[in-house]
Amino acid sequence: MDWTTDLTMYREALRAEGIALARWDLETDRIYGDSAMKDLFPDHLTEEPYSEFLLRRPGLHPNDVKLFEALVRFIKTPHHEHADASHEIVVEYRLTNSQKKEQWLHARFIIHFEKEWPKDAILLLRSTDSEHRHEEALRQKAERDALTGLFNKGHVQGLIDKALAVPGTAKALLVLDMDGFKKVNDNLGHLFGDAVISDMALSLAEVFSPEDIIGRVGGDEFVVLMRNIQDRNTVIVRCEKLRDMLRRSFECGDGRTLNVSGSVGIALAPEFGDNFETLFSCADKALYEAKRRGRDTQVFYTNELREGEKRNMEENAIAEGRQALLDHPVEFIFRMLYETRNPRTTVQTLLSLFAKYFMVQRVTIYQNQGKNRGCWFEWHADGVLPPSEAHKGAVGDFINRSYRKEIYGQFLEFADTSKIEGEISKALVQRKIFALLYASIMDGDKRIGCVGFEDCRAPRIWTKREHEILRAFADILGTFLLNQMRYDMVRRGYHRLEGILETMAGRVWVFSAKNGKVVYMNKATRAIIAKSGNGEVQNCYKVRTDSNRPCVRCQYADLKANCPTALLLRQEAERSSLAPIPIPWNGEADGRLYFSGT
Repeated sequence: MDWTTDLTMYREALRAEGIALARWDLETDRIYGDSAMKDLFPDHLTEEPYSEFLLRRPGLHPNDVKLFEALVRFIKTPHHEHADASHEIVVEYRLTNSQKKEQWLHARFIIHFEKEWPKDAILLLRSTDSEHRHEEALRQKAERDALTGLFNKGHVQGLIDKALAVPGTAKALLVLDMDGFKKVNDNLGHLFGDAVISDMALSLAEVFSPEDIIGRVGGDEFVVLMRNIQDRNTVIVRCEKLRDMLRRSFECGDGRTLNVSGSVGIALAPEFGDNFETLFSCADKALYEAKRRGRDTQVFYTNELREGEKRNMEENAIAEGRQALLDHPVEFIFRMLYETRNPRTTVQTLLSLFAKYFMVQRVTIYQNQGKNRGCWFEWHADGVLPPSEAHKGAVGDFINRSYRKEIYGQFLEFADTSKIEGEISKALVQRKIFALLYASIMDGDKRIGCVGFEDCRAPRIWTKREHEILRAFADILGTFLLNQMRYDMVRRGYHRLEGILETMAGRVWVFSAKNGKVVYMNKATRAIIAKSGNGEVQNCYKVRTDSNRPCVRCQYADLKANCPTALLLRQEAERSSLAPIPIPWNGEADGRLYFSGT
């Protein structure tokens, strides 16, 4: 069969599409190719085995040799599954051409079988270099930063996460930026700033090895993952070399000189994390510390730095809480009490918070009536006597009988106990009670307890705000917590409670545990209802969501009544994050109160 003649017209058509056509005689291992593709099918191939040429072809990429090894193994073994049929094998490979330029090729082998043995193959070969170059350009655009050519933020995170997932080696994540870059940008222009950023990227590429991962995460901020580091000194040497290269001076037109440098924060892996997000957070905090120390330096993230960060967070939380308490004391205390399943624990927490906020060493709540008469709750600092010892004998009697009526209520107040007349002064100073402030917990005209602060370090002047907050705490304690002492007394506190709720900026309402009907709304809630034009509100979910349908996740599903919300969603009770507190309300044996916040 004359293949050369039979394939002529096909060659012409395929050549127009950039495809070369050849026949591979598998019995003789010779190939007969398109004369127009001399660089792909040299004349000498007709004189030597083509399978050997494929395996030792000059310019074949080392990673692609295995593809042709698999092809050669296939054509030299029988395949019963392809008997008297055909089978296609496609190979995509790279080849260095005669101009020493790498190009991509796509080879399609259509193999024909005689019985179970491969007999011959038709080879269709075309260049896919332009397609690969286009795909590479698109990939580069998606993965690379347009200005510097480094990996962009989105891609570098994935690369670093993948590298960190490989165990067994120590790594370091560096977060760095340029000190003084904003002044350069503002004074010399954005184009000059871009040039500085590009130069910084070149410095990074020069300092770090090809196996390190470098990316730009925004502005003048870059990240580097150093792999397989030996010790800290390896990182320090690289950082110092980089900082030497980044240290520059630029002259402004007005004679001023702008100095720039580099600061670096470093987090080691796996010591401080095994993923990008965790390590970046640590390295970023170390970078902040480098800035704090004067810039142009590198700082490792350490346990000490972490402890300092933790202390700062705690101090900030205390400051924020203290401000919330000072700004809205009634709402702060009220919410603390009602957003908990354990009021006793909450009161104990409040005492600790008061001690921190007002820098006192002892906070005490006394109950004067009922079976629990005596110290009800107390908190004291380490090294300070507990109330049971500090208030023995005459001191306790003095605290219980020395109240006087002031503008904020009934108080026991001394800024300096050493100036009190009589022997009690010596007893107070001896027990290190140098200043005290107590507010009465009242039931009408009767004092049923007290809550107070004591400073055990030095005398102090008690502020107006401290009086107001202590008075608010005493009122709420008297209204809500003394039901442990006497249920009827709490019922009589209803009117006082209503007075407190009416003044609050947050929305508050009460509904009946019997049927889920709303029995009270405070002023803030009524104002919102009136503004929305809803008129009379019957159900709890109408107040909460302004909807005629029960809530998807009921806050009150623990009710043992035929409330429509409870019947529909009682199964959600275990998921409820808020357990409304049962209280007596205006004759109701059992009500539920809910606080929504401002």
